[in-house]
Amino acid sequence: AVAALGLTACAGDDVGSAPSASDASSVAPATDASSAASTADGQAAGLTITDPWTKATEEGMTGSFGMLENSSDQDLHIVGVRSELGETVGLHEMVSDEDGQMVMQQSPDGFTVPAGGSFELAPGGAHVMLMGLTEPIEPGEEVAYELELEDGSTMEVVSVARPFGGANESYHGGEAEESDEHADH
Repeated sequence: AVAALGLTACAGDDVGSAPSASDASSVAPATDASSAASTADGQAAGLTITDPWTKATEEGMTGSFGMLENSSDQDLHIVGVRSELGETVGLHEMVSDEDGQMVMQQSPDGFTVPAGGSFELAPGGAHVMLMGLTEPIEPGEEVAYELELEDGSTMEVVSVARPFGGANESYHGGEAEESDEHADH
């Protein structure tokens, strides 16, 4: 049986809402930044992210968000993520557990960005999770990671850390080492 554990790294009090203007005012202004594919070849060439941001945090773990956009004529399947910032990094989603509670878990199938469409990474929804952080992520700091697509191509994402108040979520861990890490949150 999988234990549900409390977590405050990803969502805010209004699940699915973005940081308010007052939250963003204390950091460098957001730009219309989009991260382009880090390789000109492969599926990543059709993928961009608009307004990438990461929740500023003092320790432990955090989530990263933005709007993924697919300009190609085929669905793009993101199967992994890499970063040097945390001990563990993953693609996570929110699902309803057997009691009807919303819980966070690793996305078993990654994320699919539809052909000519978009896929939102948002608090309370699908997101990139950085766990086992060894240093704080301060507001205004740049946070980098790479999304890996099904064909092995990658897209580098550089997001800006923003302050964002979290709410309690439960984590549906599937691995023992993740359970211990989340027990403190």
